[in-house]
Amino acid sequence: MEIIDFLFAEDQLFTTITLLVLIALLVGNIVTDKLKKYEDIDANAATSLMDDDNLIILDVREQKERKAGYIDHDIHIPLSKVKSQLDQLDKNKTILVYCRSGSRSAHIAGLLTRNEYENVYNLKGGIQAWKRAKLPIKT
Repeated sequence: MEIIDFLFAEDQLFTTITLLVLIALLVGNIVTDKLKKYEDIDANAATSLMDDDNLIILDVREQKERKAGYIDHDIHIPLSKVKSQLDQLDKNKTILVYCRSGSRSAHIAGLLTRNEYENVYNLKGGIQAWKRAKLPIKT
């Protein structure tokens, strides 16, 4: 009972609210991570997918970003057009999605899994991680 009195004392109210918000964010993050149906993989793990003939490499960056380099044999569909062009992607194939840093591709990986694509991977760190791993890029 003393803990509750302490937490809800007038001079501790801000601290208590901050603590509750942080706990809610942590729980939300854990739940979201458990519910996602795609897998985040690093650049080296992504190269092991390259042996799969049924692999689609999907670049969701803008056209101007591709000038800095792209992964060979990819398909380019900018983020804003992916939703309208989902029918171009075969649901029976494995899909590796990438962008510059991995956040836009994570969004699209989630979109794909919500639309019944099953084997979806997000390149964690995006093309930047690919370059840091000194893997080949096309220009």
